[in-house]
Amino acid sequence: MKKPSLLVLAAGLGSRYKGQKQTDALGDNQETLLEFALYDALQKGLKKVVFIINDQFPKAYKNHLEKNLTKKGCQVFFIEQTLDKFIPQEFKAKVSDRRKPLGTGHAVYCAKGVIAEPFITINADDFYGRDSLSKAFDMVASGTLQEDRYGMVAFELINTLSKNGTVSRGVCQTKDGYLQSVEEYTSIAQVDGVLSGKNDETQQERTLDLKTLVSMNFWVLAPSFFDFAKRDLTVFLRANEDLSQKEFYLPAVVDKAIQRGEVRVKVEPTHEKWFGLTYADDKATAMQEIERLKAKGSYPAKLWE
Repeated sequence: MKKPSLLVLAAGLGSRYKGQKQTDALGDNQETLLEFALYDALQKGLKKVVFIINDQFPKAYKNHLEKNLTKKGCQVFFIEQTLDKFIPQEFKAKVSDRRKPLGTGHAVYCAKGVIAEPFITINADDFYGRDSLSKAFDMVASGTLQEDRYGMVAFELINTLSKNGTVSRGVCQTKDGYLQSVEEYTSIAQVDGVLSGKNDETQQERTLDLKTLVSMNFWVLAPSFFDFAKRDLTVFLRANEDLSQKEFYLPAVVDKAIQRGEVRVKVEPTHEKWFGLTYADDKATAMQEIERLKAKGSYPAKLWE
């Protein structure tokens, strides 16, 4: 089995963060959350990285990543997620007035020209932890991954909340270690000890358990995903007349493939505590966590030395 490549989703506009959160540096050494995931992946033998970026991705940071990863023996690709990329001609007028990327499902689909091996997807603005990256690479190494067998590293919902506002998560249903379904929930928050969120499809509010497993866009996928994404993207574009706000989600593509019986998804739970940059005030918490991890020896003082 080939070593997996790493697909980094870094094209979001960060509207709630009020800035380019994927490249916002933390601490004295000006390292981003993304660089900690890259460090962990390199320890597992990473040899190829694909970045999905937007047109605001800083050229200097792009050069920084390319230089350091190339030194480590990695192939590096940068792909810009434009609104018309791989969109059938008949639907291009529908997305012409849209102001933000079409969603994570489309972001992954943009990589179809450069990935022909198993691949792991992560968000650039999330910290997943070494155990999580290790589990993802081990799933590929063990032979678990096939064209019809995917994987996912799932977090407990309580470990993925922000104290600075609501979050959106893919809420998972599992059975015997396999994913049965994943539904996108928005506006998730804990109020007076009660955790609840809104189903993105039905817009119904629901109480959620603290231990509920959720997707953080941390998938272990095969190239067959691109065929599913192409099919579902066409259905999505045809079904929605107003595309100003609708999102084509990565978990939705996987969920539809599960419901059709085309794939099975092995779920590896992790007890790692996630932290990320959703709101501007999240930065202080992320910096504290990074310094704590460095102080205990989990990471070197300077990642690239």
